[in-house]
Amino acid sequence: MAADNNKKRFLSKKSFLNYRLNKEVLRDGVAYIPCHVDNMEDIISKYSIKGNESLSSEFVDYFTDFAECIPIKYPIVLKIYGPKFTEEEKKIIVDTIALDGDYNLGRTIQENRHHRLVFVEMVVGTVISGILLALLGKYLEAVPQEFFYVIFWLFADALVSYIFIERWDHRNERSVAGRLASVKVEFVEDEENSDSPLRQ
Repeated sequence: MAADNNKKRFLSKKSFLNYRLNKEVLRDGVAYIPCHVDNMEDIISKYSIKGNESLSSEFVDYFTDFAECIPIKYPIVLKIYGPKFTEEEKKIIVDTIALDGDYNLGRTIQENRHHRLVFVEMVVGTVISGILLALLGKYLEAVPQEFFYVIFWLFADALVSYIFIERWDHRNERSVAGRLASVKVEFVEDEENSDSPLRQ
């Protein structure tokens, strides 16, 4: 009985995400993601070599997980709170974040092109198998005819799934990747006296 009551309580639990975002993250139509770091290695992977830097996986996970909670219509500014970085260090951080976003965007675009190619193949397959069924159906025996029906519905099912479900998912992935590739970076040296949205 207690388990059933807990289940009902969990199902009826409300989320105040929008309220928290409006209070802590959003300002003037822009989302500010705060991130505290102690040194360069919190952002740039310690396995990187100079001139070919990459982001720390922990930093990427924090940033992308946070960004996923923010509605896609808001551009993002990443506010990095921490020590005083030199201008060279700031440039490395900004350039690496931009490069990582561009890489992710390029990979997403390639995947979307592949999905569009598969979509075209599904259209062609559906049309050809439909024509074969219409023209040859009455001349085929039961078993070959069933084979063409199966092929037709496999193509048709994939086609419908792409049009009504997957296409919108791919568009959303493209928008998310585009937003991450457009992130602006700001540096705040003294967190205690900053205007962090988390401290307002």
